[in-house]
Amino acid sequence: MQEKWKSIEKEYTDSPDLIITPQAEMKFYTTWKIGGRVIALVDVLKSTILQSFLLKMKDFNCPWKILGRGSTVLVHDHGFPGVVVRLTGENAEMKYLGNHRIESGAGVALSHLVSFALSHGLGGFEFLVGVPGTVGGAVRINAGCFGQEISRFIQEILVMDTNGHIGWLKRENIDFFYRGSSLEKEKVIILKVIFSLFSEKPEYIRNNVRRYSLLRKQFQPVGWPSAGCVFKNPPGDYAARIIEQMGFKGLRTGFAQISEKHSNFIINRGSATAHDVMYLMDWIRKEVQRERNIFLENEIEVWQ
Repeated sequence: MQEKWKSIEKEYTDSPDLIITPQAEMKFYTTWKIGGRVIALVDVLKSTILQSFLLKMKDFNCPWKILGRGSTVLVHDHGFPGVVVRLTGENAEMKYLGNHRIESGAGVALSHLVSFALSHGLGGFEFLVGVPGTVGGAVRINAGCFGQEISRFIQEILVMDTNGHIGWLKRENIDFFYRGSSLEKEKVIILKVIFSLFSEKPEYIRNNVRRYSLLRKQFQPVGWPSAGCVFKNPPGDYAARIIEQMGFKGLRTGFAQISEKHSNFIINRGSATAHDVMYLMDWIRKEVQRERNIFLENEIEVWQ
């Protein structure tokens, strides 16, 4: 695989629109602070070069994955045998389109999206405060919390398919559901998203932001590296409630621990490994299946 990558890398070494970090350690690029090396981390500054770059990767049969801020990803200790691509530069820009609409690049941090909406007196995104992800990743999995989901505000999405074709998708042509969407199954890359919000008084928005921030600090272990909720909620119940009722809060292996504040979080207490985290996850799933006959599905994505 290294030889394939070297052939590709030669063509883009002098490109001002790609920043290549060879043999990047993913523990520096994920919120869990866990993960081994990848062949390369590539920051793409323009969508036009992303198109040619990924087609070249396809021609050489070189595996790749898109990474946002690494907030829902567990990378194995031995890394990922491929290239990791991040959308930066023009892919992380926003503009106000008027009529309560924002166009956002997929690489925009959700915290910046919340601030941008506030600066234009647009309400709706306050529940996203403190979520350490990007727009592309959040839209792809239909991120949500406090009873709200990002899909509510989506109008159109600019995507690129595996053949490099780029086009806009209307909201009504996309299926969104709990922690997922048809965009995952179709394996398209999200480039831009147009959101439709509503006018709101800035002070009301600020109060909402403060309220949601306090709720996160109260109920989530915000001071420790984590990836948010590790399991999806089963129908009619909450994974955190089930895990807590099983008496698993605070249990640990190595430096990975089931949070004492929110039992659907596994925190890194220093130098946890992916093996530690996966051991806890597998153990929780097995015990819940045995005792409650409930299968807990991953909300995080494992790269190995």
